[in-house]
Amino acid sequence: MYLSRRLNTEIGELTLIGDGAVVECILFQGTPVPRQYKGNLKESRSAYARAAKEIKSYLRGHVTEFTFPFSLIMTDGFRKKALEILARVPYGKTISYQELAAKAGSPQAHRAAGSACANNPLPIVIPCHRVLKSDGTLGGFGGGVLVKRRLLDIEKSTYKR
Repeated sequence: MYLSRRLNTEIGELTLIGDGAVVECILFQGTPVPRQYKGNLKESRSAYARAAKEIKSYLRGHVTEFTFPFSLIMTDGFRKKALEILARVPYGKTISYQELAAKAGSPQAHRAAGSACANNPLPIVIPCHRVLKSDGTLGGFGGGVLVKRRLLDIEKSTYKR
């Protein structure tokens, strides 16, 4: 049995999903529940209290890194490697899809790096919003381009050099 918790935030409703102890998935409002969780999901208002608190604090510019337990258990291969690299991109900094691909060991795989971001099960926590196109434009984002811009603006306004 997996647990979910809905979280009302400044960027819309988020749903946290996991085994009760570890967050495995964060969904933006309107994103369908991944098939591995369907039929085996119970809503819990008390689950993931620490994660909820940290995410809300991040969205207010008070938290720059997450310490609650999360896992990329549902990801593997190049996607997992790219997301692990992405998790180390510092708060307030950005990287291009091409740079992400190179750091993940496949310099020509910028489209695969984009696919890793598009399929990121833990947006915000694994900061795919920090990945830009090579020309510096935003590119896509699962929560929408306006949310991506908002997350980058939060980090820009609170980033301490």
